[in-house]
Amino acid sequence: MKTINKIYSALFCALLFLLLQGCSVKKNISSDAPLKDIEIAEIIKNSRKTEFKFQNLRNRVKVEFDNGRLIQNVNLSFRALEDEILWISASMIVPIAKILMSNERFIFYEKFQKTFIDQDLSQVLKLTDYKKPVKLLQDLLFGKPIVDMNKGNWERIDNSIYYVLQSSKGIQTTIFINPKTFMLDQQRIYIPLLSALVTVNYRNYKNIDGKTVPNEILISYIKGSRIIKLNLEYSQFDFPENLNFPMEIPSDYKRLTLNEILK
Repeated sequence: MKTINKIYSALFCALLFLLLQGCSVKKNISSDAPLKDIEIAEIIKNSRKTEFKFQNLRNRVKVEFDNGRLIQNVNLSFRALEDEILWISASMIVPIAKILMSNERFIFYEKFQKTFIDQDLSQVLKLTDYKKPVKLLQDLLFGKPIVDMNKGNWERIDNSIYYVLQSSKGIQTTIFINPKTFMLDQQRIYIPLLSALVTVNYRNYKNIDGKTVPNEILISYIKGSRIIKLNLEYSQFDFPENLNFPMEIPSDYKRLTLNEILK
């Protein structure tokens, strides 16, 4: 009898071990095509894992501007403190402009007309839902949804190539997630105030110092029949421990406001 009990006990332990092993094996959700039965929360969780994070960043950006009538090329030197500061120096053979932006202040000057802007952003931000405009721009530039995926209400749209999620509240945003990598391949932002659509395509993701980042970005601004395109190509990524953001406006430049520029 004791021998039989030992056999049953051994079989029970073996079955329990196999069951626990089966439960501990994670389901492989990476696939060439979207899975039908995957939950939205699972899509969001895996996409968040791929998000590009940094403390300090420095790189070069080649920009092609195309408004349908004119094509121009500009080279940018880019520096950033994550979610807090953007610094951009633009050149066309020679330096032509600089931008320094924090979540509270926007500073800009350009050498053609010798004008500058130095403006507090508090009044502008009161008109929007955004408290951190720098984070918004950095998310847009480095392949992250501009809407917090954990806080938004998302609906899944059927698509044979991507996981497509659409925000049902706040800013009307649609994101296209690669089912194999869970990287963001595209996001579309509709701006009701302007009756305009902004689409951002992310291409050629690369691993740099253990961080995965898109190396090519195509931004399209569409309003009616008008289309403006910005093609950005990144190079020379660097993640220094310390970074400075020099900005000195020449004394003889004329001051403007953001409202004057946007009119």
